[in-house]
Amino acid sequence: MFAKDPRRRKARSGARNRAKDPRRGRGPQGRSPRRAPGDRADRFLLYVEGARDREILGCWARRVDPALSRLIESSTVILGGRRPARAIADFEKRGGVDAGFSGLVVLDRDHHDDASGAADADLARAGLEVFVWSLRHIESYLLVPTAIRRMLGLSADDRTVEHFLEEGARADRASVADEASVHAKRILGAGGLLSEALGAELRAGDIARAMRKDELHRDVEQLLDRIATLSGRDDKEPEIVIRAPAPSDPSNTR
Repeated sequence: MFAKDPRRRKARSGARNRAKDPRRGRGPQGRSPRRAPGDRADRFLLYVEGARDREILGCWARRVDPALSRLIESSTVILGGRRPARAIADFEKRGGVDAGFSGLVVLDRDHHDDASGAADADLARAGLEVFVWSLRHIESYLLVPTAIRRMLGLSADDRTVEHFLEEGARADRASVADEASVHAKRILGAGGLLSEALGAELRAGDIARAMRKDELHRDVEQLLDRIATLSGRDDKEPEIVIRAPAPSDPSNTR
Protein backbone atom coordinates (compact mmCIF):
# COMPACT_ATOMS: atom_id res chain seq x y z
CA MET A 1 0.00 0.00 0.00
CA PHE A 2 1.07 3.57 -0.65
CA ALA A 3 2.02 5.67 2.35
CA LYS A 4 0.12 8.91 2.86
CA ASP A 5 1.94 12.03 1.86
CA PRO A 6 2.06 14.32 4.94
CA ARG A 7 2.42 17.36 2.69
CA ARG A 8 -0.89 16.59 1.02
CA ARG A 9 -2.64 16.43 4.42
CA LYS A 10 -1.09 19.74 5.39
CA ALA A 11 -2.23 21.35 2.15
CA ARG A 12 -5.80 20.23 2.76
CA SER A 13 -5.69 21.62 6.28
CA GLY A 14 -4.47 24.94 4.93
CA ALA A 15 -7.31 24.99 2.39
CA ARG A 16 -9.86 24.49 5.19
CA ASN A 17 -8.31 27.30 7.18
CA ARG A 18 -8.46 29.62 4.19
CA ALA A 19 -12.10 28.73 3.62
CA LYS A 20 -12.90 29.72 7.21
CA ASP A 21 -10.94 32.96 7.00
CA PRO A 22 -13.55 35.75 6.65
CA ARG A 23 -10.91 37.94 4.99
CA ARG A 24 -10.45 35.49 2.12
CA GLY A 25 -11.15 37.08 -1.24
CA ARG A 26 -10.72 40.61 0.10
CA GLY A 27 -8.15 43.18 -0.75
CA PRO A 28 -5.96 45.23 1.54
CA GLN A 29 -7.45 46.06 4.95
CA GLY A 30 -10.28 43.56 4.37
CA ARG A 31 -11.88 45.55 1.55
CA SER A 32 -13.66 43.70 -1.26
CA PRO A 33 -11.67 43.66 -4.51
CA ARG A 34 -12.92 45.53 -7.53
CA ARG A 35 -15.39 43.43 -9.44
CA ALA A 36 -14.46 42.30 -12.91
CA PRO A 37 -16.16 44.07 -15.83
CA GLY A 38 -18.24 40.95 -16.46
CA ASP A 39 -19.71 41.22 -12.96
CA ARG A 40 -20.82 44.79 -13.62
CA ALA A 41 -22.37 43.76 -16.91
CA ASP A 42 -24.41 41.10 -15.11
CA ARG A 43 -25.77 43.81 -12.83
CA PHE A 44 -26.62 46.34 -15.52
CA LEU A 45 -30.19 46.93 -16.72
CA LEU A 46 -31.26 48.98 -19.72
CA TYR A 47 -34.90 50.08 -19.77
CA VAL A 48 -36.41 51.09 -23.11
CA GLU A 49 -39.93 51.87 -24.23
CA GLY A 50 -40.34 49.11 -26.81
CA ALA A 51 -38.76 46.14 -28.58
CA ARG A 52 -38.02 48.30 -31.62
CA ASP A 53 -35.88 50.58 -29.43
CA ARG A 54 -33.78 47.58 -28.39
CA GLU A 55 -33.39 46.48 -32.01
CA ILE A 56 -32.28 49.94 -33.15
CA LEU A 57 -29.84 50.40 -30.26
CA GLY A 58 -28.36 46.97 -30.88
CA CYS A 59 -27.77 47.77 -34.56
CA TRP A 60 -26.10 51.07 -33.72
CA ALA A 61 -23.95 49.49 -31.01
CA ARG A 62 -22.73 46.86 -33.48
CA ARG A 63 -21.05 49.66 -35.44
CA VAL A 64 -19.11 50.69 -32.35
CA ASP A 65 -18.51 47.48 -30.40
CA PRO A 66 -20.15 44.11 -31.22
CA ALA A 67 -19.85 43.04 -27.58
CA LEU A 68 -21.81 46.13 -26.54
CA SER A 69 -24.55 45.10 -28.95
CA ARG A 70 -24.76 41.67 -27.31
CA LEU A 71 -24.89 43.32 -23.90
CA ILE A 72 -27.84 45.50 -24.97
CA GLU A 73 -29.66 42.42 -26.22
CA SER A 74 -29.22 40.56 -22.92
CA SER A 75 -29.72 43.40 -20.43
CA THR A 76 -32.72 45.24 -21.92
CA VAL A 77 -36.08 45.40 -20.17
CA ILE A 78 -39.07 46.46 -22.31
CA LEU A 79 -41.36 48.93 -20.54
CA GLY A 80 -44.19 48.87 -23.07
CA GLY A 81 -44.31 52.64 -23.50
CA ARG A 82 -43.09 55.74 -21.68
CA ARG A 83 -43.51 54.23 -18.20
CA PRO A 84 -40.66 55.24 -15.87
CA ALA A 85 -42.65 54.03 -12.85
CA ARG A 86 -42.51 50.51 -14.26
CA ALA A 87 -38.72 50.76 -14.51
CA ILE A 88 -38.52 51.81 -10.86
CA ALA A 89 -40.72 48.91 -9.76
CA ASP A 90 -38.65 46.36 -11.70
CA PHE A 91 -35.34 47.80 -10.49
CA GLU A 92 -36.40 47.75 -6.85
CA LYS A 93 -37.83 44.23 -7.18
CA ARG A 94 -34.38 43.02 -8.25
CA GLY A 95 -32.76 44.68 -5.23
CA GLY A 96 -31.66 47.91 -6.89
CA VAL A 97 -28.45 49.65 -5.90
CA ASP A 98 -28.19 47.68 -2.64
CA ALA A 99 -27.90 44.47 -4.68
CA GLY A 100 -25.18 45.98 -6.85
CA PHE A 101 -27.39 46.84 -9.82
CA SER A 102 -27.07 49.88 -12.05
CA GLY A 103 -29.70 50.96 -14.51
CA LEU A 104 -30.36 53.39 -17.32
CA VAL A 105 -33.82 54.40 -18.54
CA VAL A 106 -34.03 55.63 -22.16
CA LEU A 107 -37.09 57.72 -23.01
CA ASP A 108 -38.40 59.46 -26.10
CA ARG A 109 -38.87 63.18 -25.67
CA ASP A 110 -42.15 63.19 -27.60
CA HIS A 111 -44.15 66.19 -26.33
CA HIS A 112 -42.54 66.01 -22.87
CA ASP A 113 -40.38 69.13 -22.95
CA ASP A 114 -39.62 69.06 -19.22
CA ALA A 115 -36.85 66.49 -18.82
CA SER A 116 -36.40 67.26 -15.10
CA GLY A 117 -39.92 66.61 -13.86
CA ALA A 118 -41.22 64.51 -11.01
CA ALA A 119 -40.70 61.23 -12.90
CA ASP A 120 -36.99 61.93 -13.34
CA ALA A 121 -36.65 62.80 -9.66
CA ASP A 122 -38.28 59.48 -8.75
CA LEU A 123 -35.86 57.64 -11.03
CA ALA A 124 -32.88 59.36 -9.40
CA ARG A 125 -34.12 58.47 -5.91
CA ALA A 126 -34.36 54.83 -6.98
CA GLY A 127 -30.75 54.94 -8.22
CA LEU A 128 -31.62 54.90 -11.92
CA GLU A 129 -30.12 57.18 -14.51
CA VAL A 130 -32.30 58.60 -17.27
CA PHE A 131 -31.49 59.49 -20.86
CA VAL A 132 -34.04 61.52 -22.85
CA TRP A 133 -33.47 61.93 -26.57
CA SER A 134 -33.02 65.54 -27.63
CA LEU A 135 -35.02 64.82 -30.80
CA ARG A 136 -38.65 63.74 -30.73
CA HIS A 137 -38.08 59.98 -30.53
CA ILE A 138 -35.53 57.32 -31.39
CA GLU A 139 -36.80 56.99 -34.98
CA SER A 140 -35.79 60.63 -35.54
CA TYR A 141 -32.17 59.47 -35.68
CA LEU A 142 -32.95 57.19 -38.64
CA LEU A 143 -33.79 60.04 -41.02
CA VAL A 144 -30.42 59.69 -42.73
CA PRO A 145 -30.80 59.88 -46.53
CA THR A 146 -27.51 58.13 -47.30
CA ALA A 147 -28.43 55.15 -45.11
CA ILE A 148 -31.95 54.92 -46.54
CA ARG A 149 -30.61 55.05 -50.10
CA ARG A 150 -28.07 52.37 -49.24
CA MET A 151 -30.77 50.14 -47.77
CA LEU A 152 -32.98 50.56 -50.86
CA GLY A 153 -30.12 50.18 -53.32
CA LEU A 154 -30.65 53.63 -54.87
CA SER A 155 -27.88 55.46 -56.64
CA ALA A 156 -25.86 58.03 -54.75
CA ASP A 157 -27.16 60.90 -56.87
CA ASP A 158 -30.84 59.99 -56.35
CA ARG A 159 -32.45 62.78 -54.29
CA THR A 160 -35.92 61.23 -53.94
CA VAL A 161 -35.33 60.45 -50.27
CA GLU A 162 -34.24 64.00 -49.43
CA HIS A 163 -37.25 65.46 -51.25
CA PHE A 164 -39.85 63.42 -49.38
CA LEU A 165 -38.08 63.70 -46.05
CA GLU A 166 -38.32 67.46 -46.39
CA GLU A 167 -41.96 67.25 -47.40
CA GLY A 168 -42.80 65.11 -44.38
CA ALA A 169 -40.76 67.25 -42.02
CA ARG A 170 -42.35 70.50 -43.18
CA ALA A 171 -45.72 69.47 -41.77
CA ASP A 172 -44.32 68.76 -38.32
CA ARG A 173 -41.98 71.59 -37.55
CA ALA A 174 -42.31 75.32 -37.22
CA SER A 175 -39.18 76.04 -39.24
CA VAL A 176 -36.58 74.25 -41.32
CA ALA A 177 -34.13 74.53 -38.42
CA ASP A 178 -36.51 72.93 -35.90
CA GLU A 179 -35.12 69.42 -36.27
CA ALA A 180 -36.33 68.26 -32.85
CA SER A 181 -40.05 68.48 -33.65
CA VAL A 182 -40.06 66.26 -36.76
CA HIS A 183 -42.40 63.27 -36.31
CA ALA A 184 -40.31 60.48 -37.84
CA LYS A 185 -42.92 57.82 -37.12
CA ARG A 186 -45.27 59.50 -39.59
CA ILE A 187 -42.58 59.47 -42.25
CA LEU A 188 -41.15 55.96 -41.86
CA GLY A 189 -42.81 52.57 -41.58
CA ALA A 190 -45.90 51.13 -43.26
CA GLY A 191 -48.19 53.93 -44.37
CA GLY A 192 -45.56 56.59 -43.76
CA LEU A 193 -45.10 59.42 -46.24
CA LEU A 194 -41.68 58.26 -47.41
CA SER A 195 -42.68 54.59 -47.53
CA GLU A 196 -45.71 55.43 -49.66
CA ALA A 197 -43.70 57.67 -51.97
CA LEU A 198 -40.98 55.07 -52.55
CA GLY A 199 -43.37 52.11 -52.68
CA ALA A 200 -41.38 50.23 -50.06
CA GLU A 201 -41.82 49.72 -46.33
CA LEU A 202 -38.99 51.42 -44.47
CA ARG A 203 -38.45 49.35 -41.34
CA ALA A 204 -36.58 51.09 -38.54
CA GLY A 205 -34.32 48.11 -37.88
CA ASP A 206 -33.33 47.82 -41.53
CA ILE A 207 -32.32 51.48 -41.66
CA ALA A 208 -30.34 51.17 -38.43
CA ARG A 209 -28.50 48.16 -39.83
CA ALA A 210 -27.63 50.13 -42.97
CA MET A 211 -26.16 53.04 -41.04
CA ARG A 212 -22.41 53.50 -40.75
CA LYS A 213 -20.52 54.62 -37.68
CA ASP A 214 -19.92 58.10 -39.08
CA GLU A 215 -23.68 58.51 -39.64
CA LEU A 216 -24.56 58.11 -35.96
CA HIS A 217 -25.90 61.24 -34.29
CA ARG A 218 -23.94 62.68 -31.35
CA ASP A 219 -26.87 61.75 -29.05
CA VAL A 220 -26.47 58.11 -30.09
CA GLU A 221 -22.74 58.21 -29.39
CA GLN A 222 -23.34 59.73 -25.96
CA LEU A 223 -25.90 57.09 -25.05
CA LEU A 224 -23.68 54.21 -26.15
CA ASP A 225 -20.80 55.70 -24.14
CA ARG A 226 -23.01 55.86 -21.05
CA ILE A 227 -24.14 52.26 -21.50
CA ALA A 228 -20.51 51.17 -21.82
CA THR A 229 -19.56 53.04 -18.64
CA LEU A 230 -22.41 51.77 -16.47
CA SER A 231 -21.99 48.18 -17.65
CA GLY A 232 -18.22 48.16 -17.29
CA ARG A 233 -17.52 47.76 -20.99
CA ASP A 234 -15.15 50.72 -20.87
CA ASP A 235 -13.07 48.81 -18.28
CA LYS A 236 -12.33 45.93 -20.65
CA GLU A 237 -8.73 45.05 -21.33
CA PRO A 238 -7.42 46.22 -24.71
CA GLU A 239 -7.33 43.50 -27.31
CA ILE A 240 -3.88 42.48 -28.48
CA VAL A 241 -3.67 41.24 -32.05
CA ILE A 242 -0.53 39.35 -33.04
CA ARG A 243 -0.07 39.14 -36.77
CA ALA A 244 2.12 36.50 -38.35
CA PRO A 245 4.94 37.90 -40.51
CA ALA A 246 4.20 37.92 -44.21
CA PRO A 247 5.87 35.06 -46.10
CA SER A 248 9.02 36.11 -47.88
CA ASP A 249 8.92 36.49 -51.64
CA PRO A 250 11.12 33.79 -53.22
CA SER A 251 11.82 36.11 -56.14
CA ASN A 252 13.72 38.42 -53.79
CA THR A 253 16.20 35.75 -52.80
CA ARG A 254 19.58 35.80 -54.49
